[in-house]
Amino acid sequence: MENYTTYVQETLRAMQQLNLVYNYNFLYFSNYVSPAEYGHPDGWVFVGEGSVGLYTSNNCCRLATEASGQAVLSQALHEFPRWQELLRSETVTAKAHVHLETEAAVSLSLSDGIVTKESSTNAAGDYELEVQLAVGAAATGLILKIECSTPNVVVDISKVYANIGSIALSNLACMVNGVIGERKQYIATENPPAQELSLCQSAEELGIGYSRLDSVLNHRYGKGENRSLLPDMRGYFSRAWNHGASIDPDANQRQKWGASNVSGDHVGTLELEEFKEHNHSIAFSEIATPVGQASVNLVGKGKTSTTMTGGNETRPSNISELYTIKWA
Repeated sequence: MENYTTYVQETLRAMQQLNLVYNYNFLYFSNYVSPAEYGHPDGWVFVGEGSVGLYTSNNCCRLATEASGQAVLSQALHEFPRWQELLRSETVTAKAHVHLETEAAVSLSLSDGIVTKESSTNAAGDYELEVQLAVGAAATGLILKIECSTPNVVVDISKVYANIGSIALSNLACMVNGVIGERKQYIATENPPAQELSLCQSAEELGIGYSRLDSVLNHRYGKGENRSLLPDMRGYFSRAWNHGASIDPDANQRQKWGASNVSGDHVGTLELEEFKEHNHSIAFSEIATPVGQASVNLVGKGKTSTTMTGGNETRPSNISELYTIKWA
């Protein structure tokens, strides 16, 4: 009875928490190229030889190793404002649902930068790997990893979740309220909220604590020494992606923006200001000049131009706003 009471109490406590894993069921793949090339899931970092992507037959993330056998899929669970106050000195439990078609050495681990706890398996079948970590008072972060060290195998991962408490629940709301990489705009402040970064400043390289946003940007706007650059949106208007329509007639000539390597009809490209082709008619006055008993209408020869008018640019009426990008 005592054990049951403890279980109920721990379950109730877990139900009050938030899921620390972003994109826990692998719905978001911003770097999708084709059905054969999804790239890494948003929020996650893939290291090693092999590949990672969406396996559509089972709606799971498939980790495939090559001859070296070493592949790691990880996420920094502490990447949100004031994480130290929430996570330090707490117990965090994580669980991963994996399927192995063949024997393979697979592990799930949690690390706070000081201590690492791990759960593993090496037999074929369906597993719920679970690991629990008492986060230290001096923790430097909280990293979740799924690793495979067996060559030429596939690991299917359907979902991964973690929360404060001794019981991990899969149906909790996410710590990240919204979508990482989402652009927002504000009209009443020049300061971005804590979970967002300003896009109205010179292009800067993301810091070490923004790996989840880095996995979404994936160097789309250029790469600094180690990580993605943020785009510099100061003074720009936005336009919906043409995506093969005829609304933007010059979409295929769109240019790279900043340090980006992306051009043409793609998101994040630049189109410089331009007038639509047109002409102006200019009326000339006839000059009547008497010649003998008759008069001949003459038009004066030379260049002419319209009167200068306007300002420094062509623009619609507008209101200046702060653009930001969500990182947590």
